[in-house]
Amino acid sequence: MRQRPVILCVDDQKEILDSLEDQILQWVGDDFECELAESGEEALELIQELTTEVSTKVAVIVSDHLMPGMKGDEFLIRAHGLAPETVKILLTGQASIQAVRNVINQARLYRYVEKPWDEGDLMRTIEEAAKSFMQYLQLVEYNRMLRLLNHATQELSSEIRIDRLFQKFMDTAMQSAEAERGFLLVQSEGEMNVEAVASVIKDEAQKLHLKRLNDNPELTTEVLNKVENMLSKEPKPAYQVVSPIYNAGKHIGYVYLENPMTRAAFNDIQREILQMLASQAAISIENANLYASTNQRTVELEEEKQKLAEVNQIIEQKNKDVTDSIRYARRIQEAILPEMSFLEQAFPDSFCLYIPKDIVSGDFYWWLDAGDKFLFAAVDCTGYGVPGAFMSVMASSFLTQIVNEYSIYEPEVILNYLNHRVITTLKSDPGQQDSKDGMDIAICSYDKSIGKLDFAGAKRSLYLIRYGELTEYEGSRSSIGDLNEDGSEAIYEGISLQLQKGDSLYIFTDGIADQFGGDHYKKFQTKRVKDILLQNQTAPMTIVAQKLTDGLNEWRGDHELTDDILMIGVRY
Repeated sequence: MRQRPVILCVDDQKEILDSLEDQILQWVGDDFECELAESGEEALELIQELTTEVSTKVAVIVSDHLMPGMKGDEFLIRAHGLAPETVKILLTGQASIQAVRNVINQARLYRYVEKPWDEGDLMRTIEEAAKSFMQYLQLVEYNRMLRLLNHATQELSSEIRIDRLFQKFMDTAMQSAEAERGFLLVQSEGEMNVEAVASVIKDEAQKLHLKRLNDNPELTTEVLNKVENMLSKEPKPAYQVVSPIYNAGKHIGYVYLENPMTRAAFNDIQREILQMLASQAAISIENANLYASTNQRTVELEEEKQKLAEVNQIIEQKNKDVTDSIRYARRIQEAILPEMSFLEQAFPDSFCLYIPKDIVSGDFYWWLDAGDKFLFAAVDCTGYGVPGAFMSVMASSFLTQIVNEYSIYEPEVILNYLNHRVITTLKSDPGQQDSKDGMDIAICSYDKSIGKLDFAGAKRSLYLIRYGELTEYEGSRSSIGDLNEDGSEAIYEGISLQLQKGDSLYIFTDGIADQFGGDHYKKFQTKRVKDILLQNQTAPMTIVAQKLTDGLNEWRGDHELTDDILMIGVRY
């Protein structure tokens, strides 16, 4: 059974396929397998075969266009029907613009590369495409586990019988980690005991349940030995995982899972979810013990309801604290942020000042190289922290989709499309039209061939410094996600500027101006931002970014950040 995703190469010339295979294995062979097909028909059969294997994913398809029989554009469109999440790259020397447009519109073409290609450029494209696919899989898996965790916490927090709680927790942990065997050890009266067992191995579950009931001390000794052996090993076996259970700083047990049959490794998400479940188990055990120790029959009904309401309120707050502490969201958000090198290629003298308020941010920067056009944006999503971060993941995906799939490069048109997508996605229920979910954004489209810059904003401005004067171009007054009073969608307008050598341009979110500090704990305000930009108008952009940071830190002092900080500066 395959364990690694597949990169599929399609070309009617075997020598080209062999060369591609050698190059791909050299670049990404540690993480991906490479499959070859000499025609579109053969490749479609191979995709059907691969996608029927449960553990196999086709990450990237690299296809020639001009082949006997089925052409590359037709093949990629049909392949998209079989594997829509697969990233697709077209190699072309003779494909028409219409053929390429068809693949973009009907198969979400990632990129087309003209022949003859540069090996380094093509391999980096394949590597980035494969990385994008893996990030997509991680996001899907994380969302699945998050839904499971939310359901599990509700189930555990509602269970007040200690025996059923132990087994329910054990079953939930097994399902979350997709484990083959598991044990829950809990300390009681100074001694550790196995309180729940689970196994998916044939005929084993019943035997373990009987052993727990009839010979618990021996079973407890066996499991504790497993735990101690695992904790003492370096490196630790990947097919085993243990999570201690603490309550108010006191160690009260372990949950231990293993895959003795397949030796399949537990991934980082499964381990993190298990730790969160262990935290929830401590809360639920405390609640169940409290309930068990209370003599409900001697307590008045109203007092009992009040106590349970208080306990449930504590559990809900602790559940919120656990959910808010999910650090994996930071990795997901970092994966969507583009590399600084792309901005520097378009504007060698540039910077991106990005300081999240929390572990994850509601602000994010975005840029995309589209041939003659280079688009970049500063975006401020509703809220900050985890809610803002998940909104930013959605917004970044929408922006990339609007440009790549619909070939839209005008900022005001992009904002109109983005506004429609946000409204229909988050406010499909008419009763939610007053929801404040949305974002403020400043977006620019730079035409490399003629030196023209188009700008549009949703409650965000563009600063232009030319010949010592700062001009502010304000964006529209509506945020993305806003509706007009009559219920219609807001319309956004843009401007065009013919750039001149030495022009400095800045787009930003409101975090810098809104930072509190100073002797009287007031906002930093846009005037101080403008003063710093004008005072350093001829300095390299990296120096401008440092001056902004120094000025902000001096104003802020010992106060915490008020909001996320984001500014992009470029010089023409």
